[in-house]
Amino acid sequence: MQVQIEEVSPVETKLIVEVPWENVSGKLGKSYRDLAKQVNLKGFRKGKVPRSVLERMFSDRVHAEVASELVRESFMAALSEHKLQAVAEPRVESQIEINKGQPTSFEAIVEVKGEVKVENYKGMELTKRPIKIDEEDLEHTLSHLRKEHMDLLPIEDRKELTTDDMVTISLKGTIGDQEIDRDDINLDLGDDHHEPLPGMHAKIVGLPLDTKDHEIVIEIPEDHQETQIAGKTASFKISVIEAKYKDLPELNDEFAKDTGKAETLVELLAGIRKEAEDRQAEQIKSELQQSAVAELIKRNPIAVASSLKERVIQNRFQRLQSMMGIQPGMQGPPLDEGTRERLSDGAEDEVRGQLLLDALAEAEGLEVSDDAVDERVAEMAARGGKTAGRLKAEMSRDGRLENIVYQLKQDKAIELVIASAKVEEKEPEPEAEELTVEADPNAPAK
Repeated sequence: MQVQIEEVSPVETKLIVEVPWENVSGKLGKSYRDLAKQVNLKGFRKGKVPRSVLERMFSDRVHAEVASELVRESFMAALSEHKLQAVAEPRVESQIEINKGQPTSFEAIVEVKGEVKVENYKGMELTKRPIKIDEEDLEHTLSHLRKEHMDLLPIEDRKELTTDDMVTISLKGTIGDQEIDRDDINLDLGDDHHEPLPGMHAKIVGLPLDTKDHEIVIEIPEDHQETQIAGKTASFKISVIEAKYKDLPELNDEFAKDTGKAETLVELLAGIRKEAEDRQAEQIKSELQQSAVAELIKRNPIAVASSLKERVIQNRFQRLQSMMGIQPGMQGPPLDEGTRERLSDGAEDEVRGQLLLDALAEAEGLEVSDDAVDERVAEMAARGGKTAGRLKAEMSRDGRLENIVYQLKQDKAIELVIASAKVEEKEPEPEAEELTVEADPNAPAK
């Protein structure tokens, strides 16, 4: 077998293959012998069917199998002899013809990683925003913590619902053309951030505690985040099944102790602020890393094989399915064109970033220690409620441990880029407001 290669593009290589008839003939003979052992034809004992009969009935099948084997062998030969860094199986552009007594020739396209060199990665000018804690966010966190430790008590001194109440309601009606019938909806009337429909709590506050079949109508805004109900009219009859008021604990040292987070209220408030600062610091770090990779891509433009982009799209689709509760092996909706288009956004740059960080890690000799791997596994185990040893054994068996090493090496490469950059801390620029200019009706037509 002779295999020559020809560069088609930075990420595509053509295999030009010629296989002598003697080799092809041997493969055909073996395929027909194997086939004879399997087929049952009337008038012939099993394994005794003449080759001429098999050729007349199964030649297309056998030729396709032999052609496929020739492609695989040529691919492996090219990988070994020419050190191709293939990222996908070979693609044969036309049907392979096998003719008796003649060598079999064909061409195949192989996508490759291509040459990746990282240059000019030092001295980037990057910015990061300073840590700035919103006091309203702290108040919200504290309020949520109080709710976690509140008591729900019977309402005895009034007859109408207020924002201090938790209620269970039944609801029957429609949203647009969709019928809704529920008898167990729990609502915190003081938490408008989590109301089922915009303005729903306001429709309920002030109703009698013993409300039965009260009609409410809600016009859902056109810009509602759930597009399937945006702009529709909701019409319901609701009944109050149960109502209790929220007895929130007082903000004092006793409350701080009950949370298990601090001994005093001062310490609790300081802890809440520190947690908020730590979360924001992680977010700022992530933003800085993204900026560094984006600048690295800008400084080092490289071509990307389509199969690597497709791999990113498929991985994103699997994560999307997982978020929807569809686990591997379960039948979920197919990847439609609309979803594919959304998932394709930024996929090529994601691949570029990975390839450039790989090349940088290799060029700088970056390595990942066993301790670093164990630390990352321990963090994952703690979140999943498993022991670190058990999780590491599971990940080692199914190959996920290699993914941990890969991600840690990528992280080290990003850290190297940032450490070599000039990072300035500054407030982000305010977003420019769009100006709408009305046409002058007296202006001459263009």
